[in-house]
Amino acid sequence: MTTSTPLTSESLSEPRWWWQRLNRYHWYVLVICALGWMFDCADQQIFTASRSIAMSDLIQFKPSSYGGSIDEYRNYIGSWATTLFMVGWATGGLLFGTIGDKWGRAKTMALTIFLYATCTGLSALAHNWQEFAMSRLITGFGVGGEFAAGASLVADVMPQKARAQALGLLQALSAVGNIIGAGMLQVASWLANGEEHWKWRYLYWFGALPAIVAVLVMARMKEPETWVQAKKAAARGEGKQMGRIGDLFTDPRWRRNTLVGLALAISGVIGLWSISFYSPELIDSSFPKMSTETGTRIAAVLIESDSALSAAVSGFNPEDKKAYANLLSRTVSRGEKVPGDPSAVRLSAERKAKMTELLSHQMPKAQIDTLKSKALILQQCGAFVGMIGFSILATRIGRRWTFAISFVAAWASIYIVFLGFHQPEQIWYLYPLLGVCTLLPFGGYAVYFPELFPTRLRTTGTGFCYNVGRYVASLGPLAFASVAATLVGRFDTPAFRVAALIVSSIYIVGIVAAFCGPETMDQPLPEDQRMAAH
Repeated sequence: MTTSTPLTSESLSEPRWWWQRLNRYHWYVLVICALGWMFDCADQQIFTASRSIAMSDLIQFKPSSYGGSIDEYRNYIGSWATTLFMVGWATGGLLFGTIGDKWGRAKTMALTIFLYATCTGLSALAHNWQEFAMSRLITGFGVGGEFAAGASLVADVMPQKARAQALGLLQALSAVGNIIGAGMLQVASWLANGEEHWKWRYLYWFGALPAIVAVLVMARMKEPETWVQAKKAAARGEGKQMGRIGDLFTDPRWRRNTLVGLALAISGVIGLWSISFYSPELIDSSFPKMSTETGTRIAAVLIESDSALSAAVSGFNPEDKKAYANLLSRTVSRGEKVPGDPSAVRLSAERKAKMTELLSHQMPKAQIDTLKSKALILQQCGAFVGMIGFSILATRIGRRWTFAISFVAAWASIYIVFLGFHQPEQIWYLYPLLGVCTLLPFGGYAVYFPELFPTRLRTTGTGFCYNVGRYVASLGPLAFASVAATLVGRFDTPAFRVAALIVSSIYIVGIVAAFCGPETMDQPLPEDQRMAAH
């Protein structure tokens, strides 16, 4: 015989699923904030997908001036553009974080969306890599500021028992933006009809469209009631001032939370932007870019004697000679520099064998672009699963253990992908794995950071942790490029891949920081003691 628990009015009225707790305005806020962040991330993905294409179009490579391959020089200059983008991101997060607490979340979000959309369109007008990098710096201001305003707005508005899941969904939808950005590469390639000069520019013009979302934000969005009350209390002198960065460090509780948040952000951002987001370059480094005809002609001369090979290379057309120089630069020994005239290099039998092996992996430009687009979409599909997975796991085992597991998984995925990727078909399982694992911690940033600070500092603290950490993290791409340049010719494994393994040790910082912060699962958003009592 079995007994059953009698149904009460409370149990009947309790929603089973988190989304059943949301009313129409909750959904409006979530959708608009998700659109702003989604297009924000599409902007980032446009940059990631087009970085190597834009750099190839905007730089002039002189082999004798750089001790590495054309690809490595492009990656080096691209790292400077990435660093400036991240510095702008960090500055925008700091600046608009304080504005969000002082001026209002909704107004700040509208301004940041308009800023990053407009400057993305202006990036398409760059004439050299310096102009391009400066436009990315200013775009970063808006990109960095949007997340803090949007995440804080959702955290303030959502019911407590739906907050983590709503924030997790907000962050996970960033993967949809990244998929849109990756898919745009295919559209831009079709519109450009093979013209590399126009292909990446079309991408940035597409990136200007999200400015429309800024209009929607200003149309109906209201400031959260908790922010309105905190603002009134501050004006009456009954509460502390809004959005003061110094207050993140004067109170021991907020100082601890700020330092933990910074450490978590630095670890994950370096891992993502210095390694994981170089996945398109991993494809470039794996498959030499040249036409089938060029590959056939180079293969034919590699079996010739030294004198015949030199004469044949001297007679190459510019496209063949560039492809040959690129192939030659991939086999440099430690300290070697490829001269301006590649026909002057005498090849050993071992070097010829290496170049022949590389030729077996050559691909035309169009095929590589298609492979990159597919790989990035697969990576972002994995990212969506990873960020949703964080919010699900965090509501079951807590924020701290979920962060620790996330950083361990991210670290392992770097080793698996950067050592194991060699064949085009591997994108179907290695790139989703990279996306799931390296984006897992980012699902936690949206959930955890707003839970660390009171209403008067919520946007400031979230922006400070998520974006100011990028000042340190912005050194990651430069460190990655410098380590790779130092390792050229030292290993049979390409220096690009070995550098990724070394830089990925930054995840240790995240693992340690995960256990230093407070556990916020099932806890209300924190407040200052005086404000809470009032």
